[in-house]
Amino acid sequence: MRPHGTPGTTEPTISERTDTANPADGVIDTPPATTMPADFGPRTADADGGTSASGPLPAYPGEGPRADRADDGPGAATGRPGRRLARPAGATWRRVRRVPTVVLVITALHLALLATYSVVYPTWTGYDEAQHVDMVYGLLHGDGWPAPGDKMISKGVAATSDAFDRGAYADMFQSGGKKRGSPSFAEITPTPRDQRDSFDALGGPAPVTDGRLSNQMVQHPPMVYAVGAAVLGALPATNWAYDQQVYVLRLLNILLVAPLPLLAWATARRLRLSEAVARGAAVLPLAVPGFDRVGATFNNDGVLMLTTGVLTFVLAGVLRGDRRLRTAVWAGVWLALTFLSKGLALLLPLMVVAAYLVGWWHSRPRRAAAVPAGRGGRARALVGSLPWGPAIVALAVGLGLGGWWWVRNYVLYGAVQPNGWDADPPRRESLLLPDSFWTWLWYFIRTMISRFWGGLGMFEPPQLTPVAIVAATVIVGVVAIACLTNGLGHAARRTWLDRLGRAAIPVVLLLPVAFAYVTVAQRSWAEYEQYTRGIAVQGRYLYLGLVGAGVVIAAGLARLLGRRDRWTPVVMLVGALLMQAFALLAICSYYWLGRGVRFTPARVPDVANAIARWAPFPSGVTFAILAVTAALALVSLAYVGRSALRERPSTPPDADGRRHVPAPAVGVTGPRPEPSALTA
Repeated sequence: MRPHGTPGTTEPTISERTDTANPADGVIDTPPATTMPADFGPRTADADGGTSASGPLPAYPGEGPRADRADDGPGAATGRPGRRLARPAGATWRRVRRVPTVVLVITALHLALLATYSVVYPTWTGYDEAQHVDMVYGLLHGDGWPAPGDKMISKGVAATSDAFDRGAYADMFQSGGKKRGSPSFAEITPTPRDQRDSFDALGGPAPVTDGRLSNQMVQHPPMVYAVGAAVLGALPATNWAYDQQVYVLRLLNILLVAPLPLLAWATARRLRLSEAVARGAAVLPLAVPGFDRVGATFNNDGVLMLTTGVLTFVLAGVLRGDRRLRTAVWAGVWLALTFLSKGLALLLPLMVVAAYLVGWWHSRPRRAAAVPAGRGGRARALVGSLPWGPAIVALAVGLGLGGWWWVRNYVLYGAVQPNGWDADPPRRESLLLPDSFWTWLWYFIRTMISRFWGGLGMFEPPQLTPVAIVAATVIVGVVAIACLTNGLGHAARRTWLDRLGRAAIPVVLLLPVAFAYVTVAQRSWAEYEQYTRGIAVQGRYLYLGLVGAGVVIAAGLARLLGRRDRWTPVVMLVGALLMQAFALLAICSYYWLGRGVRFTPARVPDVANAIARWAPFPSGVTFAILAVTAALALVSLAYVGRSALRERPSTPPDADGRRHVPAPAVGVTGPRPEPSALTA
């Protein structure tokens, strides 16, 4: 099933420690006298069980490195008398326990929302879900990875998915036909649960022969499909009903995107942002209903979001100046995994390079005193001090482990990402007239914004109310500009170059979103020139950058709140729950109420019963998912509000834009020394 508005030929291409030390109250105003270590100079054991350079690892000018509390308290990263240099037994578990309870509650709500969307959207209503599942089913039966144009969808999958693509539900599901009298899911009686057959019983892996387009998903790397086939193969699932097998794959995708709030929180802490900013960053994935729809159905977007999120976390250490070999290798490994996820990752090597350059730039004041003056001496020294070693290692590992797939495509098919159909299919999208660049640009901008927040149907309706979309866009734009204008961190000197360096940190965090946006725009414009239609305009392609975007948005909001920045996660959670309420109202009103029936609180039982009839498991499970989600929403509000009340207000920034650190505060899970925080 190819959704209305998908690309015409192919989709767009395109451990470190959380620093939580507690320095003495106040701000460290003078940088350490030591100079930066060489990229791969002499090493000593560190508390993570690895090695680090013999000198102190720089973070930002004027602030020495700190140890994680799990590594026996604050202090320099190396050379502290009495400090244990080997990883203590149970250190990893203690790190897990250091995650604040409130962050775990936010993550639990995130999982509950994903579970809710997994039942609110019946089987086959995800983006190209039938095609994605068909790739797994083919691998499970030994089909391998066919060439573009050679993979026809299997009869077992098409037997039920065709109803959504070209059969009884297509007008309502894909074309807004409910307004024209097409029945909603609530008015359709699904096949009784005990009569739903398995894929094998519905026709098996044999390809359809009706002349339709081939399965275009062969254009993507097979990693997530191979994992899905391994999961189904490990379970006694071949005789399960088709919707139960699909739900197993949906659960796989849910598990892949489940860590995103934790990754956003950890990335902010790794950048030494305050706990309030970190908790706010963890909330952002909950504020995008379209992301929950993508995360709760089976596709290859989930694995790309996870791998890009972990890469962002690793590069947060690089932005602090971490140039260790181990960090470079990890950056390369996760870069390789993004390559093996989807073509949208192909520009991410530029993010790796940018992170190393920004981390190097922030170490520049330390090096200046050690560089001898003389004609050309400083220039040669600066060029020589660039992080050549770790950057090359990261890129070599990433390209070596993950780039081979794209080289293979070019060798076999003459394109890095070939046309998955191996044909130019007829287009179903509406014409965009008059034929001009400005017509396309206006359509592209407003549609990307709308489908980033919503994208609740295939594609509209259902859709979020325009008020919610405009309000969310304006608010996010303002807080992002606040973060970009003020930057992250503080500068040892107050020159315009240092202020530019502060702004470069959030720019790097936003690069995945920027790269995806530009790539989608390029592809859409090329399709418009050929077809005069708006094609490949899907906001879901921006979700790979939610981790970095969450940090930037939370930091910008904290900046605008000033001394009230401890309320950052509260404000973001309230906004997220409002967005979810608007989205679920739109979804339930369109799919789960009959024609001409308006939603009222009294209709909630009718909606829940209708959803349960279509679910792949007994009705009680559906009711439990919906009830737990509602309860966790209230619990999350209580926990986040409680944590904000128990934190002390920030002090006003000094002349350099730095905030003084208050005395140790009591955290949600007990006494917790607050780390030296970057200004947000």
